[in-house]
Amino acid sequence: MKVETFRHENVLPNGTFAYQAGAVEVKGKIVMSQNNGGCGIDTCHCSDGHWITIVKPRTEEGVVEGMKVNFDDMSEMQKFFDERELFCV
Repeated sequence: MKVETFRHENVLPNGTFAYQAGAVEVKGKIVMSQNNGGCGIDTCHCSDGHWITIVKPRTEEGVVEGMKVNFDDMSEMQKFFDERELFCV
């Protein structure tokens, strides 16, 4: 399991960036990979593997923060759901 945090600054209310291309979620959201891994779109590799992403709502200052937990495989992710905890090593 690998835990990554992220922070985006200068995010406009519509989710786009003030000074670069791209967009992010601004309302806050928790999403997870499909049972077979990835985002669920055939032939897409935007987010392979098994994961959970937690995005906090955009602040008035234009900051969006969150974290992504990447699991080694589906069994590790299922263990997390079953036991409600895992230890990072």
